[in-house]
Amino acid sequence: MCSRRLLEQRLQSKKPTTTQSAEIEGKRNDLYHHIKIWQNVQAFYMPGVLGGQGDASERHAACPEGISLFLPSGAPRNFWLSDLAEKEKRLCVAQADDALNELQRLLWITLGLWDYKYTQLGPSQQANTHARSMISRFKEKIDQVVKRYRDARTALLILDPTGCWSQHLLELRPEDVKGPGRGKDDESEGRRELSWIWLAAASGSGNVNTAVSEEEISDSEYSSCNKSLTDVCDRLAG
Repeated sequence: MCSRRLLEQRLQSKKPTTTQSAEIEGKRNDLYHHIKIWQNVQAFYMPGVLGGQGDASERHAACPEGISLFLPSGAPRNFWLSDLAEKEKRLCVAQADDALNELQRLLWITLGLWDYKYTQLGPSQQANTHARSMISRFKEKIDQVVKRYRDARTALLILDPTGCWSQHLLELRPEDVKGPGRGKDDESEGRRELSWIWLAAASGSGNVNTAVSEEEISDSEYSSCNKSLTDVCDRLAG
């Protein structure tokens, strides 16, 4: 299914080319098709929740990313069915866990790219411009993942505000979105506080303690991640 967030993000970026416009139009058609399927199912399991919104969605066919899905977390509580609310809660926990894992991966890659830029590229202006462009693209990916995590957590706060998920899916503040190493803007020579995202791991049901210590986030893991950057770095140097 087409990602609504990705579509919205692309629409907010600079003016698309003709090819990109055609791609966006195709994704909008796919998204609208899937939303109509969802609304037909929703009319059976949550009767009355759409009200006149079903007809309104027809008027939004050209920009379906603005159509409300009226999931339990976004619908009046009297329309909640316990099993549907529970299913959405489990979906949101999984979405937040996946987003947290993806955020860690992207931050590792970005850290490796900065390291490669400063230690390997030298004074080449073209290579450095290419490196900054690639780092910027990863920053956009990070912003998308952060939004996905926050959206899932916002829904969980509505569905089950005191659930066990809250023990490991914490509030993600801007200052929490940072790699485990010393960043390019760090000036302090003292011990750098590790963000909670590196001390928390996906825990599924939340009943199992899967936290890891700072010591377990070792240089060997960083080296392993750097190996996956080989192709990217070769492209930068080329």
